[in-house]
Amino acid sequence: MHMWYWAVMVLLILGSIALLCSTFISVKKNKAQDAERRKQSRNGKRYKADQGYDPEEEEDQPQGKKRRSSGQNGSMDSAKRSSKKRRQWKIILEDLDTWQKYSFIFYDEVGIGRAKRNDNYEKYLPLHEDGRVSKQHCVIIQRGDCLYLMDDGSKNGTYLNGILVDRPTEVQREDVIGVGETRLEILRILRESE
Repeated sequence: MHMWYWAVMVLLILGSIALLCSTFISVKKNKAQDAERRKQSRNGKRYKADQGYDPEEEEDQPQGKKRRSSGQNGSMDSAKRSSKKRRQWKIILEDLDTWQKYSFIFYDEVGIGRAKRNDNYEKYLPLHEDGRVSKQHCVIIQRGDCLYLMDDGSKNGTYLNGILVDRPTEVQREDVIGVGETRLEILRILRESE
């Protein structure tokens, strides 16, 4: 009887090791496939996953300033931007507590706050049920080939993956944005290709 016990234990341990190895191999294979899809999407698909950074477009952006879609910037900056093709972004967010999904297609920014609507932003996500969210809490902005999360002077702070955001911080798929008591996971980030 004692020998059967050890035989079963050895089989359980070997099975666990095999399961862990197959999971590890599967994760590596999925990452390689994702990298290949990103590479292929750069060569012709309409949208591509958010990767890289364009320092030339960064020069158009004053550090720490938000771009507004209403054209409030100087005429020289506007002419420079209009000479470059503006590309749309698509971001899909999911509230981790209610499982509600939010999808936005935009050029420059998506604001998040407690107000029911806010015309200061190109697109806006109202979280009016969360009393710890400020009226203008935070904003997701595009700069170059990346999207960044910025706190917009909120009372309780904005968090990205549990870390307080004190300057524009790049966001990626599967990041979690914390505003008040609401947690929003970034399910997808897509960008229109050139």
